[in-house]
Amino acid sequence: MARSKAGRRDRSSSGPLPPGVERRRRLREERRRERLIQTWRTLLFGGVSTGLIWVLLTSGWSLRSQQQLRVRGSDRLGSDAVVKAAGLRFPRPLITLEPGRLERRLLAELPVESVSVQRRLVPPSLEVRLKDRRPIAAASRMGSRGMEQGMVDVAGHWMPLTVARQGEAPSSAVVVEGWIPSRRRMVARVLEQRDQLGSPLQVIQIAPDGDLSLRTETLGLVRLGSNERLLNQQLVTIALLSSSLPANLRGQASSGIDLSDPSKPELQLRPNSKPAMVNP
Repeated sequence: MARSKAGRRDRSSSGPLPPGVERRRRLREERRRERLIQTWRTLLFGGVSTGLIWVLLTSGWSLRSQQQLRVRGSDRLGSDAVVKAAGLRFPRPLITLEPGRLERRLLAELPVESVSVQRRLVPPSLEVRLKDRRPIAAASRMGSRGMEQGMVDVAGHWMPLTVARQGEAPSSAVVVEGWIPSRRRMVARVLEQRDQLGSPLQVIQIAPDGDLSLRTETLGLVRLGSNERLLNQQLVTIALLSSSLPANLRGQASSGIDLSDPSKPELQLRPNSKPAMVNP
């Protein structure tokens, strides 16, 4: 009796499964196959993508030579100067070049007002746009080896003679004597306003202590001092004096005008004479 019951259980377990159970089993197997196929697709796509990126970075998107460097906007600086200033070595993957960092380095190393760097992927290249600094006045300064000759640009920056294009002369006849970094902005402001002074500006003098003086064709020597906040008012006063100072007190007739206090300009006639107040 027991054997007949066990035989019936074995026959029932080896027989076909109910329709609902069989369907669920097939669905589970199909889902497992789909997951396996999706996994292989992902791995294959990732491997191919990685390989393509590697090829592009190492072979396609890279600077292989200096010929892929395009320098625009400058008529004195070319790719040789940019490569040297930036310290570029070839070949070089484009992705490793940081435009912002490269711009800061070129701005510090080259005599330019502005720098713009862009990476081009098609075709692979590096575009560098430069804006040259132009000399506006001849200049001199005290260096480690004595007096140095150079130039300054419109922003008052010092320019060694070697950075200017061969044969390029300053755009004005003004001379800056004793240039120092701390007076750069004052020099730039005076150069900017030189045509509004009422008299041709000849010399900007900077004393070792930083005091600023100007020499104009009409007024001669004008002492301004070192207070940058007074400079605009002082330049306006110079223009007024240029048009109102009597002819016999102009130029060589006086040893200078003290405008360190622009509200009280003093005309110094001779070393032994008392200063005279001037009403602009």
